[in-house]
Amino acid sequence: MTANSGLAEIREILLSYTAPVYIFSHQHPDGDSVGSTVGLYYLLRQAGVRAIPVLPAPHPEIYGFMLGNLEILTPPVDIRGRTAVVLDCGSLQRLGETGQSLEGAARVINIDHHLNNQMFGDYNYVDSRAAAVGQIIYNMFAHDPFPPEAAQALFTAVYTDTGRFSYSNTTSATLASAADLVELGANPQRVYNEIHQNKTQQYYFLLAEVLADMNLSCQGKVASIALNRHLLAKHPVADWELDDLNDYPRSLRGVSVSVILKEVEADTVKVSLRSKDRVNVASVASKLGGGGHYNAAGVTLNMDLAQAQEQVISQIEAELSL
Repeated sequence: MTANSGLAEIREILLSYTAPVYIFSHQHPDGDSVGSTVGLYYLLRQAGVRAIPVLPAPHPEIYGFMLGNLEILTPPVDIRGRTAVVLDCGSLQRLGETGQSLEGAARVINIDHHLNNQMFGDYNYVDSRAAAVGQIIYNMFAHDPFPPEAAQALFTAVYTDTGRFSYSNTTSATLASAADLVELGANPQRVYNEIHQNKTQQYYFLLAEVLADMNLSCQGKVASIALNRHLLAKHPVADWELDDLNDYPRSLRGVSVSVILKEVEADTVKVSLRSKDRVNVASVASKLGGGGHYNAAGVTLNMDLAQAQEQVISQIEAELSL
């Protein structure tokens, strides 16, 4: 394994392959994982490399506009003797959550932007300063012929992982790459409509209940929402509909950290952390067994919902030094 390979080196390695290249990502694919997977697929195909995208099912409906008629494989896939490219995935454990193993792979290329990436590839390119893996893929192929499908997918990756270009990871380079992707064929209006104009009525019924029950703690610096199984059964919504739920508690004046706790089954709680200002939620998640980015992180806790909420808030309190 190498500590960190150069972007140009990885590009040349990818373009040299004659055998199929399998592209993998993490469980519960988001806009960056889907967008970077689809973008890399189209760019490799344009260069004459046979690429095979692999995404866990179900694919979020809001990203269907990127997938079109693509043939997408679902893990597990036998990759013995094959090349695997793993995108937006900080650890083998997270990849394993999809049911996928890298055992027997001829080579593994790991491309990511998570702070705590475990550098598990034979070749690794990890840039925690990159706004999205989609931006890394754009940088890798910026001087190559660019199919409009790739531009649309990579724009979506950057758009979603920067919170519509509002998070602290949005830089002048991020905006410049987004502008170039629009020139190359991305349609920002369509991306916005597909992602943000597709909520169901049940989502708003759920939203009305949870906002009324929002909890403030740590001297008003932390706002949390707990979703129990009974509430989710009462108002059934797809996972992708909850992606923006953190925006509501985080938008409160004086709040530095927002927390969404989702009870997925008895004694299993998925926690999503978002922050503004200079609060490192990746550190909070890491201490609880998870990981992520400075202002966006997550963890799964094996305990009941009340215990999970207490532990998370206690850890945030320590991070805030209150």
